[in-house]
Amino acid sequence: MPTPKLHPTLIENPYFSRSHPADATNPRDVVAMMNVRESAITTMAARGVLDAAQVAAATRFRALWEAIGGKGAGAIDYGKERVDGGKARDPITEREVNAGKELARCRALLGARMYGLVSSVCGEGFALTEMFAGKRERLTAADCLRMSLDDLAELWRLAARR
Repeated sequence: MPTPKLHPTLIENPYFSRSHPADATNPRDVVAMMNVRESAITTMAARGVLDAAQVAAATRFRALWEAIGGKGAGAIDYGKERVDGGKARDPITEREVNAGKELARCRALLGARMYGLVSSVCGEGFALTEMFAGKRERLTAADCLRMSLDDLAELWRLAARR
């Protein structure tokens, strides 16, 4: 596992109180340390390759990917006896169904090839250097990823109209 590379970033203060004026004891924003190597998206954002709307689209895609079970589906033991009147686990939740429908919209918008790229980078967390050997292929993939994230940001109304 590579060593973390920490980068200071400004985030919204979770303890900010709107009932008091913003000052040194009640700041709106605070500095937090961000691990730039946490994912390919954070690395690209720290280098200035992705803008805020593209990062927001990648984050939303990742949340949908993880909601549908991209991180690994849990097995259900149907032979296990329920005790204390417990109910059987619902095999699929409404949240997973909605995430699946939203990812289907993404696939219809992006197409199979671009959806595969976005799901590999944003969902599974692969870096472009892990997927492509040559520099030309990585640059082309980065351009395609940015265009795909722009399309997703427009779909989810995360970006201002250009």
